Amino acid sequence: MLDRPGRRLSMATFDLQSILDAYGPDAGREYAAHLNPRFHDLLRLVGFDRRFVRGEGPYLWDEQGDRYLDAIGGFACLSLGRDHPVVRDALEQALRTAPPTLIQFETPPLAVALADSLKRFVDRPEDRVFFVNSGAESVEAAMKIARAATGRPGFAHWSNAFHGLTFGALSMNGAEWLRRGFEPLVPGCREVPFADPGALRAALADESVAAFFFEPVQGKGVVQHPPGVLQEVAEICRATGTLLVADEVQTGLGRAGSALASRTDGVEPDLICVSKGLSAGAIPLGAVLGSAAIFDRVFDSVERSVVHSSTFRENPLAMTNGLAVLHVLRDEGIVERSARMGAALVAGLRGVAATVPGIREVRGRGLMIGVELDPPALAIDMPGLANRTLTLVAQALVMRLLQRHRLLTQSTSKSSGVIKLVPPLVISDEDVDWIVEAFRESLQELARGRGAAVRGVLGMLQRAPGVVLRESMQ
Repeated sequence: MLDRPGRRLSMATFDLQSILDAYGPDAGREYAAHLNPRFHDLLRLVGFDRRFVRGEGPYLWDEQGDRYLDAIGGFACLSLGRDHPVVRDALEQALRTAPPTLIQFETPPLAVALADSLKRFVDRPEDRVFFVNSGAESVEAAMKIARAATGRPGFAHWSNAFHGLTFGALSMNGAEWLRRGFEPLVPGCREVPFADPGALRAALADESVAAFFFEPVQGKGVVQHPPGVLQEVAEICRATGTLLVADEVQTGLGRAGSALASRTDGVEPDLICVSKGLSAGAIPLGAVLGSAAIFDRVFDSVERSVVHSSTFRENPLAMTNGLAVLHVLRDEGIVERSARMGAALVAGLRGVAATVPGIREVRGRGLMIGVELDPPALAIDMPGLANRTLTLVAQALVMRLLQRHRLLTQSTSKSSGVIKLVPPLVISDEDVDWIVEAFRESLQELARGRGAAVRGVLGMLQRAPGVVLRESMQ
């Protein structure tokens, strides 16, 4: 059967490989036609418009059989890498066993098992758990829980915060360019200068704020709190009756080298949001953990027992996936491995910074690492493009790391000079060396003649001249 001119798909049986073979070779152009053409333009600009055909552990392989090391890690969700055998086997078991799914008026045993396992993993045995389908959804659920539990309307967050891109989460986003076009957002959200307890005390003084949300390590820029700040924040929240909510969607369950990064900072939040490390990239999954007292103020009657819910939130595949991920994290010592590999990678990159121009600072915790570039050491401002030097330098480095060293990296946000490294937590000592040497060679090359910005522009012009012209006019 032809589903369109020149493309044959069999209707006799479902054949996933035939679909991949049919759509894969021209996926970029068709993605632009069917989904998001501007995102396809972005991939062309930075050289990511290539086809990967296999993934295993921290590695990807392209059509030519070349192996790449993925330090983007699905935006930090691939804690176990791709196609972990234990997780794959668990999901296959779930499909074979086929427990009845989404009865809705039920108490699914796999949800009970995962809630129990998760509470034990993070050592919060008295908590209640609410499962969701993503990190942003966990933040949205926490916002609703906080309002219902406190009777207060407002929320507060740090500047430079990133809590997701759904409507409520976006209302606590510190990036103006991400909020633009979607305002007005949820009213009563107050932005507080990062790590400023005095400003936070003033923001919470009128006791109208339900909860203060924070990332233990900010994802945008990989920024840590100064020692003692979060403990002071917790005291301020207690004094004003404000719930303290840790957004551990990215940091939690091993990414930052501990089960909970907030505990490393000496605080026990009222609510905790987790997702990426619980899903590990296989099946979408997240959760909100909080005390029974808080949950009971929300789900306070039979009528209100379903006052917040989600159709797919306790489905058997997601619950099985979470159970398998926690099993691997425990059984293979992944959290400890993250701390060890992260320390080695930071040390290696700081060694590069000491001998090669181009790095201002290397910072991070566990395998959540930011490399802040020093643009003047790598580039001379180009006439008419001086305000884009930071972006051009970062993209020039990202492109060289990809093309020359087959290392996938990203800058943390628009106009950011920070390269973020969040590889799977299963990387080896050899992978650490791969990353360190890739940065060493790339920075040495880009620093020659301080031509990184020029290289960034020329590289994008070679790949997508029409896109460069159109974007420069905006």
